[in-house]
Amino acid sequence: MIVGLLHPGEMGAAVGDVLVGRGHEVLWASSGRSEATRARAAAFIDVETADEVAARADVIVSICPPHAALDVAGSVGSFAGLYLDANAVSPQTARSLAALFPRYVDGGIVGGPPRTPGTRLYLSGPLAGEAASVFAGSLL
Repeated sequence: MIVGLLHPGEMGAAVGDVLVGRGHEVLWASSGRSEATRARAAAFIDVETADEVAARADVIVSICPPHAALDVAGSVGSFAGLYLDANAVSPQTARSLAALFPRYVDGGIVGGPPRTPGTRLYLSGPLAGEAASVFAGSLL
């Protein structure tokens, strides 16, 4: 499966590593990102832009500060795949995000970056099981 990752900060990069460990191809967009982010994302495939992530990915996972979730979602345009917003957003923001994507899953990560057992990814919505299958058997 091809998974787009928006954005590989400390948590996002660790989640991306989990996805790579599950055998998924992980894409990310380097445009406008810092050297520190580029270093954290070295194990992922750089496709430069969020538009290219959306064009190539089956699933997009958004991990960013909650206040940026709508802007980050807007960067991928009209993505038709499964969009997992794994940010601690308000119910109103979750409804706004769901209106953007026909295949939306609301999620939230509890715990530190998943490098050891214990971090949880909670999922909600009719497609939560599909999103969970992306991470099945992993540390998350």
